[in-house]
Amino acid sequence: MTPDGPEAMEEVTGLDPWGLRRIEHLLSGLEGVDAIKLVPDGRGGIEEIHVLSSSGPGAKQIVRNIESALMAEFSVEIDHRKISVAQMQEPDISRAEPHPVHSPAAAVAETGGREVLLETFDIERRGGQAICRVKLHKGESEHVGEAEGADYAPVRLEVAASAVLRALEKAYEARVRFVISDVSSTQVAGQPLVIALVRAFAGRRSITLPGVSQVHDSLEEAAILACLDATNRWVGASR
Repeated sequence: MTPDGPEAMEEVTGLDPWGLRRIEHLLSGLEGVDAIKLVPDGRGGIEEIHVLSSSGPGAKQIVRNIESALMAEFSVEIDHRKISVAQMQEPDISRAEPHPVHSPAAAVAETGGREVLLETFDIERRGGQAICRVKLHKGESEHVGEAEGADYAPVRLEVAASAVLRALEKAYEARVRFVISDVSSTQVAGQPLVIALVRAFAGRRSITLPGVSQVHDSLEEAAILACLDATNRWVGASR
């Protein structure tokens, strides 16, 4: 039988990051949870749980769902005051309609003195899959990248990131290759952010590039902009 209370939390989490990942995996599958971050208390328990939600049930229901899931799966009781939920309005992306970008300061990447501009992106949800298409402008040329994956919030971030990286590879005529290492949403000082780690390859050179973007309209757009932020300076230097 699984123990209750603090002893159960220590057994599940302790100092082992795998315990926290088990809990994150469980809670990220709950309805309305787009992103989640656990803050350990340093004593084998959890100090805070931060949730980013853009759809589904209200904040109070999400908190109750988290409490119930922890009790049912791990026999762990957590104070509801340790759970914070930030809810955002996410645009309807169920139809494949282009989303123009109206923030040039965020969308333009300077690469060797030449602009790479995010013009539009769209996401189509079909049969449990999400298909993302990204259109970039580099000088007078236009480049489109596409990627597909499961229609699930964290996966959609990877799909959007992969789509813009495919477009960037076309813009640089395959002289540079990009692989998304990680992309996730988080909060810093109450501001929702998307952070991307991109692995870039040019000949025998390779490097991991970090990028970040504030969430304005959607998490997917922020993932695209975070990838542009990650790649903009290195591409120009590698040519």
